Amino acid sequence: MKKVILLAAIACLLIMGLAIGDEEKTFDTNTVYFENVTAKPGESFAVKVNIANVDTLSGMQVPIFFRSDKIKLQCDSVSFTGSRCEYFMFNDIKIPMVCEKCKAEYDKVNAPPKKAGICDKCGGKLVHNGQVVYFSLIDNVDPKLTVDPLYPGDGLVATIYFTAPKDCPKGTVKLTRGMIPHPTISYIYTVWNPLGTELDCVFKEGEIKIK
Repeated sequence: MKKVILLAAIACLLIMGLAIGDEEKTFDTNTVYFENVTAKPGESFAVKVNIANVDTLSGMQVPIFFRSDKIKLQCDSVSFTGSRCEYFMFNDIKIPMVCEKCKAEYDKVNAPPKKAGICDKCGGKLVHNGQVVYFSLIDNVDPKLTVDPLYPGDGLVATIYFTAPKDCPKGTVKLTRGMIPHPTISYIYTVWNPLGTELDCVFKEGEIKIK
């Protein structure tokens, strides 16, 4: 009898644990969140960006700061392969760079230098301008075509690839809500529905641990 009671108690604890785990992954509002990553100096690694949306979405802009005074991660690229938005008609990626010497500005994707990491004007080293990466997605930009929006659900929207320098110190880099200033319209964090109405969307910070 004691064994039966003990087994029943263990089963209840397991069920409660599973319920708590499911509850932690349940969002009652639109939420962008990350899968946290641990990496070592010299390693390249991927950070998955997910969205749990309760509303139907037609697009999003997601600027992300990966700022740290000590840890200078290299942002290599952004991919939408295998994501919930892979079929969207339009996407844009921005990885701003700046020359340490002459302050000339580049973008690793849209306006890259002739030689990777080297300024065309003075030969200086390029570094991340603001330690920010940005991506945007729009379901349809052609009224003649029909493309499904992002219906309510939960899953991957983008994968960001980073490299930790070989001399990178140990520590944690927070992934926080970012912004890229622009003279006309700054690139800010936002999501919108098929009517073009901006909607609330929580940005749940993530982190990269270098060990």
